[in-house]
Amino acid sequence: MLRPKISFANNNEKLNLGEWKNGPHLSEGRVIPSHPVETFPVGQKGLQNQPKPPSLSRDDHADPFNFSFSSNKLILRKLHDYVKNVNFEEMKKNECKKNLTLSKYWENSQQRYVPEDDSWEKFYSNIRSCSVYSDDAMVDKLLHDLNTMPIKNVHIMDGGTQVKFVFTFKNDKQAVFKPMRFGRDYESDPNHFYFSDFERHHAEIATFHLDRVLGFRRAIPTVGRVLNMTTELFEKAEKKLKKTFFFSPAKNFCFVSRCDYYCDTTHAICGFPDMKEGSVQVFLPDESAVPRKHNRNPYRRTYSKKNQIAEWQNNMNYCTDKVKTKQQYAHGRRLLDLVDLHVLDYLIGNQDRHHFESFNVFDNVPSYAIHLDHGRAFGRSDFDDDDILLPLRQCCIIRPSTFETLLKFYSAPKSLTTALHESMSKDPAHPILAYKHYPAIERRLAKVMTYILECFESRKVEEVLISEFHNLDVSDLEQNEEDQSEEHQEKNDVKKTV
Repeated sequence: MLRPKISFANNNEKLNLGEWKNGPHLSEGRVIPSHPVETFPVGQKGLQNQPKPPSLSRDDHADPFNFSFSSNKLILRKLHDYVKNVNFEEMKKNECKKNLTLSKYWENSQQRYVPEDDSWEKFYSNIRSCSVYSDDAMVDKLLHDLNTMPIKNVHIMDGGTQVKFVFTFKNDKQAVFKPMRFGRDYESDPNHFYFSDFERHHAEIATFHLDRVLGFRRAIPTVGRVLNMTTELFEKAEKKLKKTFFFSPAKNFCFVSRCDYYCDTTHAICGFPDMKEGSVQVFLPDESAVPRKHNRNPYRRTYSKKNQIAEWQNNMNYCTDKVKTKQQYAHGRRLLDLVDLHVLDYLIGNQDRHHFESFNVFDNVPSYAIHLDHGRAFGRSDFDDDDILLPLRQCCIIRPSTFETLLKFYSAPKSLTTALHESMSKDPAHPILAYKHYPAIERRLAKVMTYILECFESRKVEEVLISEFHNLDVSDLEQNEEDQSEEHQEKNDVKKTV
């Protein structure tokens, strides 16, 4: 029987999604000292003059773990004592009862054939009902192609608040390019609001690897790439983008592009002299082929310079009163996904989580939160915004697999930053993060474990470690109107950002 072939993009504009709002061995555990070993400068240091991509002058001799941390035996002993009778393997079986690939789902339910002619199509066809991907070898091949495949055209991404390009490669598949604006050591100005902070290309790369190390596999494959601005950007650029290129007084090749913020000569992005590093992130399949929901985060910030404190930041009963009672979060995996997402955001220091997306294609299978848009992460290494963790602290629930992974890195010989460093070392633009972020990640992990311990101490372990959340006081019937209202309100919130 002939099977219809599925295209992931329309014929006129392939995959044009628009912008995405997509150590030492211490067997008994570790915590970071309350006083950092090394003090790092913070605040506005001035715009750096054409930082040379680290991938062109890497120093592999520096010790990335040149910081001290000691074990907190008491916290670790308490955590192990609370979970000593928990059967994690049995609980994890209920976290994802149906983990189908998109190709298998369509073939079984609709007799639709999904092509796998290149690494993009293989990635799309293997999108799963519980994770964006599971085959690491397949993703590594995609990352290699994103890094090496010749670029056919370069377009400005429409609707972008900051500089982003759409790359169309020789196979007509596409990806998002975020250029390097600052060196790895640049720290966000403490006086800048989270919604006006500069985006960092390396934050997207590092978050993809951290998401992978933590076992979520819900972040979009992203890789570093160093480009020749003349042959790979300027000569391939659309007309309106090409007009914004110029030579700086230092004889470096620069561009301004067009966007809502920081697209002017003062904030021009320049090469060294015409080499430019950036992140390349694969496009998700076109929404006309693989629909997605745009979900408003109940823990979104105010995005206002006048009213800076949201209700959830003042009310520790917010989860019980305002989140667990909502039908979107009262049943299934969505509330646990939200906790996972905020744990990830806390580790990377991302305050800008106003919404999240989820695939809306697997019928009768709960959708999951896709981990998108991390360009404002890793802005400061000296500051931990504990408000990011309020979903965990207020709801006091966490997936068994998430807790087990965090506990493993908190207590095992291989630390979280060691595993992250090993993963990022495979990227062509390595080193990805300034090493000062490593003690920050370890410090934040220790705080996550402390907050989980507080939940264990305040309620039963079986109420904290759950594979699915169900509020029996709320109907489990779908409410599409409520979902649509939330999405509409989220879009309005973004427009009101000041």
